[in-house]
Amino acid sequence: MAEAVFEAPKRRARVYESYEAPFPVPTSAEDAKLQEHHVYRAEIVNQHVIVRDPDHIQALYGKGYFGKGILSRSRPVHSISDNWKNINDRCLPVISFSKYQQRVNLARDVLLAQGLDEDDVSEFLKKYTHPIELDQIRGTREEEAHEEAMHSLEKGDEMGRAPNPEPSGHDHLGGKRHPAEVADSDCPGGKKQRRQGDPCHDPLADLYPHEPDPVDIEALSCLKCTTHDDWISHCGCRLNDSMSNTDSQMNADKQGPTLTSAYEYVLVEEQKGVDAADNSNCSANRAERLVCRMNPFRILEFLQLSLEEAFFLVYALGCLSVYYNEEPLTVAHLWEVFRSVEPNFESTYMAYHYFRCKGWVPKVGMKYGTDLMLYRKGPPFYHASYSVVVEKVDDSFQGAALRPFSWRSLAGLNRITGNVSKELMLCYIIRPSDMTEEELSSPECIKRIKVQEIIVSRWISSRERTEQEEM
Repeated sequence: MAEAVFEAPKRRARVYESYEAPFPVPTSAEDAKLQEHHVYRAEIVNQHVIVRDPDHIQALYGKGYFGKGILSRSRPVHSISDNWKNINDRCLPVISFSKYQQRVNLARDVLLAQGLDEDDVSEFLKKYTHPIELDQIRGTREEEAHEEAMHSLEKGDEMGRAPNPEPSGHDHLGGKRHPAEVADSDCPGGKKQRRQGDPCHDPLADLYPHEPDPVDIEALSCLKCTTHDDWISHCGCRLNDSMSNTDSQMNADKQGPTLTSAYEYVLVEEQKGVDAADNSNCSANRAERLVCRMNPFRILEFLQLSLEEAFFLVYALGCLSVYYNEEPLTVAHLWEVFRSVEPNFESTYMAYHYFRCKGWVPKVGMKYGTDLMLYRKGPPFYHASYSVVVEKVDDSFQGAALRPFSWRSLAGLNRITGNVSKELMLCYIIRPSDMTEEELSSPECIKRIKVQEIIVSRWISSRERTEQEEM
């Protein structure tokens, strides 16, 4: 084992967004004058910290990459459908009849749980899900609200400041926007492509000054990766050079929304000449038609924060307020709650706090059998550089191990880490020998904690002998 020596992170092959800032708060005195300090809201639901507000989700994930989408792999980009169709002046999602029926059943269960009569619920859903002519949904209040939002957006541009637009490839009613607008809105802050922002926002810029080359604007189309079940912009794979521009545009047309799935209307794939009630029993070889119906049950994307991320936003940045039963929790109370939920919370949080302050973006490392994964700037820009195992010791490096290792298990973990092009790091949380359990019950104990990192590397005798002979 050797003292940790940080090496240059492995950059993504393609970068599809600009780097805005390391935190959702002003990071300098000049930024503090230009930006308003916001306090975002989260809730504790079944021992998980959830952010519901779309604007808060965009701010927390776009600046610092805090949390993950509850319905997505990482970035909160859950879409109601991957298939979209242009109808007149709008683009509506296309879903199968079975999926639509599932949403109807979910809506029925919710209404019945509220104590409503079953016959009344059935009659209400029958009227609500009745086929709608496309001409009937023009000129509604929602359309007027959309026009007012667009007017305010233009007004904001004239004043030099834009309001918060919906971060989506489609507007609230499904109207399609220009691809350039989609590209801009997918970037944190709605800004155009650039070389990942000002280096002053990146604490690791001095160690790793080189940035990826700018991406051609034509490569901004969101495409599905054939290797990973994710968008290419998220997994970092290269675009297929054999793919034509026509295919790229077709995939871009099918792109769903980025943050919200709250669409009023959907196109349901149904069988021609068959009543909707008998649609599920018809043969599969009959021709299908698209029927516009109201969406009876909206599945929304929320942002889930790890306990360490939530407490860092509350304690270190002061930009998050966590509620439980509609009551905000104090810092001390939140510390107690998180310690009761996660037995080793104080140790993992101290490691998280330490690496965040060093400029890294720590994420949960459960996938690779560790506690944390360390990214530079965030997952869209770099692959994870280190897999971190957190251990708690005293001044003399003694104490019960949080994760007891045998030589075999340590060698296996090191091999797994090496196979995914990362390095294994042991992070020792060193607490004073005289620190009592009462002191650990308060977050003030963080001020007395020290951290020591150690890189675990594999020693190969033949390679070591060859290097010595060359010297």
